[in-house]
Amino acid sequence: MNDQPKQRKQRFPDHFYNNITYCGVGLSVFILGCEFFLFALDFLTSSSNVYLGIVTYILLPPFLIIGLILIPWGARLKQHQILKGIAQKKFEPIVIDLSLSTHQNAILIFMVGTAIVLTMTAIGCFKAYNYMESDRFCGVTCHQIMKPEYTAYLQSPHARVNCVECHIGSGVGWYVHYKMAGVRMLFKTLDGSYSRPTPAPVDTLRPAKETCEQCHWPGKSFNAIQLNKIYYADDPSKTPPWAVKMLIRIGGGQNGEAGIHAHMYYGDEIYYVPDDAKRQKISWIKTINKSGITKIYTTKSSPYKDADPPESKVRKMDCMDCHNRPTHRFEAPDVSINRALAEGNISPSIPVIKAKAVELLSKEYRSPDEAEKMIRSSLNEYYSKKQSAYYGAHRDNVEQAIKNIILIYRSNFFPDMKSRWDAYPDNIGHMISLGCFRCHDDEHKTKTGESITRKCTSCHIITQQGSGTAVQKDPDGLQFLHPFDSDESWKTSNCSDCHTGG
Repeated sequence: MNDQPKQRKQRFPDHFYNNITYCGVGLSVFILGCEFFLFALDFLTSSSNVYLGIVTYILLPPFLIIGLILIPWGARLKQHQILKGIAQKKFEPIVIDLSLSTHQNAILIFMVGTAIVLTMTAIGCFKAYNYMESDRFCGVTCHQIMKPEYTAYLQSPHARVNCVECHIGSGVGWYVHYKMAGVRMLFKTLDGSYSRPTPAPVDTLRPAKETCEQCHWPGKSFNAIQLNKIYYADDPSKTPPWAVKMLIRIGGGQNGEAGIHAHMYYGDEIYYVPDDAKRQKISWIKTINKSGITKIYTTKSSPYKDADPPESKVRKMDCMDCHNRPTHRFEAPDVSINRALAEGNISPSIPVIKAKAVELLSKEYRSPDEAEKMIRSSLNEYYSKKQSAYYGAHRDNVEQAIKNIILIYRSNFFPDMKSRWDAYPDNIGHMISLGCFRCHDDEHKTKTGESITRKCTSCHIITQQGSGTAVQKDPDGLQFLHPFDSDESWKTSNCSDCHTGG
């Protein structure tokens, strides 16, 4: 009788029994288990979670790959040790013999494991791509940094357009370019060296022809569209609002009709050189009309009055030169309070409410919580002491106004990132930023003295304006009147000289 203990049958070749391979197997099995659980959680839950997607499809897969690499690497190292032990100089490759049960087990496990890993890799790559292209990935992953842009995006007309459709567009080259830029931003995020506020990507955005025009049809001809505006005085309880109706001369179209869109494609070709990073100061402009006639306009202070600018600085005008804030718009206090009063979210019957709201919104605070506390306490104190009669009879109106002013602040002001309206000039119009008046100022002139017009009727025609019962109407156009008691200085100055938005 043989009293020796029965030896356990070895299922794999000798070189697979080593610590490195054990670690690789343990890591792979652990990550694979986590992936199965997270896969199921992601597929079975109805609501998406950007952090779940990041962990499942971006962070964990590399560790699974590392574990799988450790398994054959450890076996290879073990084989080297075995070969050195028997003093063989020549390296002997791993031999697969399917007649051996150990090799059969290894091949079966390898095939099943490979099939599972490849399937999960394919699904994971697809899901990872989708997560990295999603709006929540762009806006929520770097929560503090992207919160201003993401909040503004959700309230914008482009809220249903994916971020990547404008910021990346189609094509492999641009995709790789922006993903590499994203990696650089990731490192800046980790070491805290990112800019505050986030700079507008004026130099890196693709031409509008490759992004905006995939949805917006520049060939469509518009005669004009009507724009309605309502402006409230500092004390809307005493002064009725001033209403303006105007026809915006869009123009454009294949026939090159006169109007704003004649700047683009169907009118003159326009080139310019910005003198600052935000493109708010322009001193050199070149136009080429359909007949090929070229005109160059410069200001008195232009460094290019007598010499052409470097070609690298010259930019051809496109949609984004006017529509530079199509989505990430931070409303100025004056604009947002006007809208709240017009929509009834703030009662115009509250004395001096616009002046107080604009004043409080324009101040700088260290945090949204501090802003909320100061806005609430300041308004309650002012109305309880200075407007006690109204406050006693209409306290609910004041409370509603406070809630809406705080909501306006949280939607448009982000002190952590220093993001607010005055950090980002908006070139549509000319009320708060220079906008149109960057070029249309009568100061850009050719050598023969021809200037770029400043006439209001070049872009819009006022058909109605006035306040209360004193309303002027004329379908052929009215001469603009400045509301709420003003001297005549507005006729020779830019709107933004006085109207700062705050």
